[in-house]
Amino acid sequence: MNTIKRTYLIATLVFLLNGIVGSVAHSQTSAGKVDPQRPILDTRTQKTLSVAELIQKLDRVDYILLGEFHDNPSHHQLRGEFILRLNKPKQAVIVEYLLAGKEVRFTDSTQDSLHAAGFNSKAWPWSIYSPLFEQLRISQRPIFGSNLDRSISKAIFSGEPNPLPVQFKTDYQKSTLSGSAMSALEQDLIDGHCGKLPPTYLKPMMIVQRLTDISMAQALLERPSGILLAGNGHIRKDYGVPQVLKAIAPHRSVVNIAFIEDDGLDSKNLAKDRDRYDYVWLSKPIERKDPCADLHFSKPSK
Repeated sequence: MNTIKRTYLIATLVFLLNGIVGSVAHSQTSAGKVDPQRPILDTRTQKTLSVAELIQKLDRVDYILLGEFHDNPSHHQLRGEFILRLNKPKQAVIVEYLLAGKEVRFTDSTQDSLHAAGFNSKAWPWSIYSPLFEQLRISQRPIFGSNLDRSISKAIFSGEPNPLPVQFKTDYQKSTLSGSAMSALEQDLIDGHCGKLPPTYLKPMMIVQRLTDISMAQALLERPSGILLAGNGHIRKDYGVPQVLKAIAPHRSVVNIAFIEDDGLDSKNLAKDRDRYDYVWLSKPIERKDPCADLHFSKPSK
């Protein structure tokens, strides 16, 4: 797996487990000028769309899922600008960066208002995420959290009996992954953590990933329509939030858009993405250090 995918998975792991991973250094990037000409591609037809054409296709969609590479500033800038242009201005925004049940109320500066809702500037560096949230503030859309409470992930990793919370059990059973999707998730977790993942961590990590996706899906379903902002892994059709929504709310319409870096995308790769995403929005690659260099695992705290 390439460095980009590892960066996404490692950053997600750090936030979820908070204390199980020993040390990971965030990539340091500088936000360059967003290139509005980077194409949006329909993975089914492999045709290029304009922003206006994509917005038209989303007009009657219940839930719009916008992915990201966490450390790419242009992804946050692009998504903020895109949301400002979408119809349904009162449509809720559901974010990975806050715990489920939290809501942002803008009473002070944007950063202070987010901190009051539990935003963690170490997990989600403010220098990268501020353009997104400043534009969300301008949009006047309600903003709600969707991430899994860390006490749940810690209970799963510590081996507590019956750690699955009651509110997740039914949806967890309904959204059981197929064998191929389970294998894809397992391999992505192994590869995404540089081959350093202790075998004893794999099963609990898969459960945490699944519960996180269920938590996000539940947060969306609390509203008649919404926009989810989360990593590209969470919005995948095969094992992410769309899979959960299809299992527990098949009558709701869902479209996912991955924001990826154009590092040699060709028709073969795009065909592979067809099973994962409806659209991919290309951006310029950024320079980043190898996230594996500082990755190590310590024993889970009891």
